[in-house]
Amino acid sequence: MRTLVALESLFVVSFLTIAGLALLDAEPPLAPIDVAALSVGPTEERWQGIFVQDAHVGYAVTREASTADGGRVFSGQSAFRIAAMGASQQIVTAGTAVTGPDGKLRTFDFLLSAPTKLTGRGSVQPGNIHVEIAQEGEVRTIDVPIREAPALSLTLAAQLRGRTLVPGASFTVPYFDPITMTNADATMTVESSEVLPNGETGFWVRTKMGMMEARRLVDGTGDTLREESAMGLRTERMTRELAMKIDGGDPPDLVALSAAPLTGTLRNARDTKVVTLRVSGIEPERIPSEPPLQTRTGDTVTVSVPLLQELPRLPLAAAGSHPDLAPTLSIPSGHPEIVTRAREVVGDATDRLEAARRIHDFVFGYLQKVPTIGVPDGLTVLRSGRGDCNEHTALFVSLARAAGIPARIAAGLVYSDRLGNAFYYHAWPEIELGGPTGWVPVDPTFGEFPADATHLKVVTGDLDQQVPIMALMGRIKLELVEAR
Repeated sequence: MRTLVALESLFVVSFLTIAGLALLDAEPPLAPIDVAALSVGPTEERWQGIFVQDAHVGYAVTREASTADGGRVFSGQSAFRIAAMGASQQIVTAGTAVTGPDGKLRTFDFLLSAPTKLTGRGSVQPGNIHVEIAQEGEVRTIDVPIREAPALSLTLAAQLRGRTLVPGASFTVPYFDPITMTNADATMTVESSEVLPNGETGFWVRTKMGMMEARRLVDGTGDTLREESAMGLRTERMTRELAMKIDGGDPPDLVALSAAPLTGTLRNARDTKVVTLRVSGIEPERIPSEPPLQTRTGDTVTVSVPLLQELPRLPLAAAGSHPDLAPTLSIPSGHPEIVTRAREVVGDATDRLEAARRIHDFVFGYLQKVPTIGVPDGLTVLRSGRGDCNEHTALFVSLARAAGIPARIAAGLVYSDRLGNAFYYHAWPEIELGGPTGWVPVDPTFGEFPADATHLKVVTGDLDQQVPIMALMGRIKLELVEAR
């Protein structure tokens, strides 16, 4: 059975970015920050209900206290349910961030349990953030260059305190997301004011980080009362009892919420060689134009499938000779297990096309196709042997890079009629095969080499590049102009 889509990972990361939560671990190999040892004085506690559309799917709580040296310690946890393709799973997060007397971030840690566990911790060093991440018993480290100590999701709301909140006011703070390793600026703009039920004045503040946006209603002190983001995701300040009073039954299905409805009839989608679509509901320029396989003119996009027999037979590349051979946190192409398996799969193939086909066939047949929630990386996928499109893609790209094939992750939309006549979120690999075509899309989730023409690409890259897709989901509409 072919897995349709996998929005769960993006939704979870989007929630962590928007809802103001970092994460905490309570188990080795990464020791957590001892909040009790740091806290002095009273602890401020804030509870929020988590909603998708009108369904109450979970809760979040954040706590804040002073430290002995005049800094602050922030901690938080959440539990919520999400569903995709009829499968509902529980997500648990928790975490801590410590700031100094100047309000600057010093250390942090995090946990995502969904149900696979990802933990990490980090510290701000001169010129960089040092992060350690543990998953499947493996601990990996990365140093991310920074200009100054950033805010985390857990501390972002505190940036509003002490500022003059009037409509039109705007300011920018550096921001870091340790899950996706995103290092960007967050611009916060006061859009309007309104009278709150208690008679005080509240302010709507829009936060933008690249393509990601959220609105939050804050009171005069900057405390968040409500927050809204893509696909009907929101949090609301409430009592502990109300926040934990979660609705029964299954939560709204993320796949259905993400649908980009199609006007027109698309037959034999998996066999299409050329598809032309008219895009509406978003700015058309958010769909990239990358000739010759994806070309956009105005609001119209044409996607075509290359002829493999016309592609050159390039040799496998040497390590370090191409930027898309390098390992990353999600693409551990240098790990001995990945390298060994790549050699086994590729065998005596000496050119990229044949080696890539063998890797594609292996990944398609090896992975059990089930919806999986978490932050995928190639090594974890190789060991688990299961996953959806994100896992298929992470494993393929890891093996391809280990074998000497420049490879990268593409994400966007693909057609399916399983839930209606629409396009849905999907991820797939691209490989550089040379010639006029350059990068060629393949799809080991669907078993397509190359991928069919209904693969409409929106972004290229790891999770840090994919999360902005959430801002487009539920807004894109497509009209079929031609298919053949």
